[in-house]
Amino acid sequence: MPIYEFQCKKCFKNFEMILPITEYSAAQVCPECGNPAKRLVSLSDFILKGDGWYGKAQRIKGQMKKKNEKILERQKDRYHGTQPSIQPNVGGKPVDSWSDAQQIAKEQGNLAETYQPLVDKEKRGDS
Repeated sequence: MPIYEFQCKKCFKNFEMILPITEYSAAQVCPECGNPAKRLVSLSDFILKGDGWYGKAQRIKGQMKKKNEKILERQKDRYHGTQPSIQPNVGGKPVDSWSDAQQIAKEQGNLAETYQPLVDKEKRGDS
């Protein structure tokens, strides 16, 4: 059962009571003078731990940010500031364009839909 703190409205003495949750809102009287008391808001030792709570989410977010920054630094070092590009190919054999690669894949009976995003990118002129 929780411990509740009260303060007498007349003599201002503070006292604590162990009460069931169902009785915490019932009127309480001061054990010293017998006058009504008001319930106080006090600090709690209640701590939320485990997955899904704000503190852990923030810590993990910070850890992932640091990890991603390290990965980006390594990638910059590896490619010297440029991103690698993939060349149009079908089954590892180079071709002139992604449109040609898609057509050859269709002719060979392979899954040609996977080439569509690269064909669209090629048509837009993106590199």
